[in-house]
Amino acid sequence: MSPEPVQTRIFEEEILSVSDVSLSFGGVKAIQNVSFDIKRGEIRAIIGPNGAGKTSMLNVINGFYHPQEGLIRFKGKARRRMRPSIAAAQGIARTFQNVALFKGMSTLDNIMTGRLPRLEKGIFGEIVNVFLQAAYLGPARRSELEQRKYVEEIIDFLEIQHIRRTPVGRLPYGLQKRVELGRALAMEPELLLLDEPMAGMNLEEKEDMSRFIIDVNDQYGTTIALIEHDISVVMDLSDRIIVLDYGRKIADGTPGEVQSNQAVMDAYLGVPHE
Repeated sequence: MSPEPVQTRIFEEEILSVSDVSLSFGGVKAIQNVSFDIKRGEIRAIIGPNGAGKTSMLNVINGFYHPQEGLIRFKGKARRRMRPSIAAAQGIARTFQNVALFKGMSTLDNIMTGRLPRLEKGIFGEIVNVFLQAAYLGPARRSELEQRKYVEEIIDFLEIQHIRRTPVGRLPYGLQKRVELGRALAMEPELLLLDEPMAGMNLEEKEDMSRFIIDVNDQYGTTIALIEHDISVVMDLSDRIIVLDYGRKIADGTPGEVQSNQAVMDAYLGVPHE
């Protein structure tokens, strides 16, 4: 594990809060009475051994799962029975453990799909625009060019100009993960959820992805919550860390505080629970 950074960033405004959330699937308790917050502008990590409930927590935050107990507030407003599409429209974007891209489509077209939640006319309006574009009508053409310009800026930011026309199914895994990050950024999220963004990567790919995560946070001002199993990466990237084990929160604090927490060491070293 890397040492805690010398300078600790301070964040005041709360963008999301999770209060006493519990989630069960039949008799399996995936999350048990967990509470924490995410401050606007920070990089917040969620870590824990396999089966700790990390991905389930992200699924609760973006509305894919609905907890049986507890409350989530986003930008100060309580959310009940939130759907992923509504969460996306309100400013929450997501990547996944397993790359979820349209493999037959190009890098450019995959990232363009991330613009849909931000379009004022919605999907139906964009379908109409396709027909208007065929007739070379001005407003439709301008709309398409504006969306394309934003996506091209993301492609430049992620340094993937050379694969912009390549079908993503032909790309190596590390580049597919970068394209998925680009699609999430195309949604202009206020809160970006990254589920194991470096899983399956080699050292060089991890270094590149770490750099992009820092740049997204710094240049776009995007708040980030991430799950990652590489603890050295987590310690280097994160402002604060929450640790889950068997669905329960066992630690919450700065990298230095978490690193020295006995309950965390026991969980990762496999010390039997009393």
